[in-house]
Amino acid sequence: IPQMRFGSEDIAFLLDHHLITEEAAPYFRNFKFTGDVQAMKEGTIFFPGEPVVRVSAPMIEAAMFEVFLMGCLASNVLFASKAARIRLVTPEKYGLATGMLRAHSFESGFKACRNAHMFGIFSNGTPAVAQKLSLDARQYIITAQHLFITSFSKEIDAFRALVKLFPEKSSFMVDTYDVTQGIDNAIQVAKEMEDRGEKLFGVCIDSGDMLAQAVAARKQLDDAGMIDMKVFVVGNLDEYKIKQLIAADIPCDVFGFATEYVTVQDSPKLEVVYKLAEVRNGDEVRNVAKLSPGKTNYPGRKQVFRIKKDGLLVKDIIGAEDEMLGEPLLMPVIAQGKLVYALLELEVIKEYALAQLQELPESLRDIEVQHVYPVEYSQKLEDALQEVRKKYRYTHDEPDV
Repeated sequence: IPQMRFGSEDIAFLLDHHLITEEAAPYFRNFKFTGDVQAMKEGTIFFPGEPVVRVSAPMIEAAMFEVFLMGCLASNVLFASKAARIRLVTPEKYGLATGMLRAHSFESGFKACRNAHMFGIFSNGTPAVAQKLSLDARQYIITAQHLFITSFSKEIDAFRALVKLFPEKSSFMVDTYDVTQGIDNAIQVAKEMEDRGEKLFGVCIDSGDMLAQAVAARKQLDDAGMIDMKVFVVGNLDEYKIKQLIAADIPCDVFGFATEYVTVQDSPKLEVVYKLAEVRNGDEVRNVAKLSPGKTNYPGRKQVFRIKKDGLLVKDIIGAEDEMLGEPLLMPVIAQGKLVYALLELEVIKEYALAQLQELPESLRDIEVQHVYPVEYSQKLEDALQEVRKKYRYTHDEPDV
């Protein structure tokens, strides 16, 4: 937001399409955001009805960022919520998000990778994603995929070719032709690697009955003395399928997921709104609110206060900015147009987001049953809303005279 500017091409477009006048053009040429923004720290758990971002600025400036802010929040929260739910059911398992596969766009794939990493799920994306997110691409697991394997006349030759290039971080898809034979070939290559002082990371199954094949693969590897070799199951997994597999005691080390995650198949919707709550004109301050049924918003500058007990969430209270009802969640990000919040590295955000999950009470960890977390409004806000109702009721109920 502080860097937003209108270039000469932007001004020309607005003028050519009669969206601004010549008199207004100088304002846009010299535009600079001068307001304040408060927001919840990235990775903070929030609940329905809570203000997540608060903008205090001249009306024209605040209006410019409505679409941008709503879009950023809605799209990222989809992926963050999905990743958090997957992490809740796999606390001791390794998660792998192939976020660039089957994404609706490169941008959504990138967001999926970033939010997966934020909740401790390794994102095996592309070098471009690793570069953009400042991730260590050397940690990437290089998998012999079906395209690569079928380009060789023999499966085992493909395996040998991959480990020659990546001897310390290779895995093989073993179900290109026959899973049992694929694992036999993997075992053979792994033994050859051991003779060279190298180690195969794992084998991957991405089709068929994952539970039965993982059980068979684990036994086959253990019988061959490959007890440290990892077993991946990859496919159209989501939090529900993963939970069922864990409940069935599937002997796998890594759950990989793509389509169900990156396209958010269960279609959750975040009804983001951007409402005017206060108008200031010089020394005059006027609380405002939308009063239509089902879409009422509370007036005034608000803060979200969190109450915990023994390190776990108890309830949130939405109150006026000048109240102190618990731990305040909205914090200054931009002040008078300048960034005042130090943007954090993704690894730091990850530590915070994972710590947030630990604060969830047991009921909110249940992905099968919807539990309502208590979010209350302070009496001060309730009184302010009633004042606005009284002030504007006559214009609605009484005919003009």
